[in-house]
Amino acid sequence: MSAIFEYAFKVNEKPENYIRHVNNLSYLQWFIDTAIMHSDSLGWGMQACKDRSLAWVVKSHHIEYLREAFQGDELIIYTWIHAIDKTRSTRRYKCVHKKSGKLISKAETIWVLVDYDTGRPKAIPQDLKEKFIVVQTRDEP
Repeated sequence: MSAIFEYAFKVNEKPENYIRHVNNLSYLQWFIDTAIMHSDSLGWGMQACKDRSLAWVVKSHHIEYLREAFQGDELIIYTWIHAIDKTRSTRRYKCVHKKSGKLISKAETIWVLVDYDTGRPKAIPQDLKEKFIVVQTRDEP
């Protein structure tokens, strides 16, 4: 089990935005999708949370766009847990161009675990904390 999850894919934007590169909302979707895949890989995906009457909700997103991505680019998104406390998990991401290795964007999301029925914050169970290995770096691995 790796503390850093990796998702490789080819950009398929339909339609491209008016300046021919990937729309900024696509990055957000890629980061959320990668977070979900990472949680699934650890046995803590959406269904596992729902089975325990839990859900993750976003408190905040911060994304920095450093270079453009274009239709057909092959990218890799890396994600990891940077911090975890009683009810929150801070997840970081970096998106790199597969061929050049250049950093395209980086992001951070604060996720809050809530009771599925009430929407109120809920303490993160110990068995979930044990699955989410914390990688504390100044920036990104």
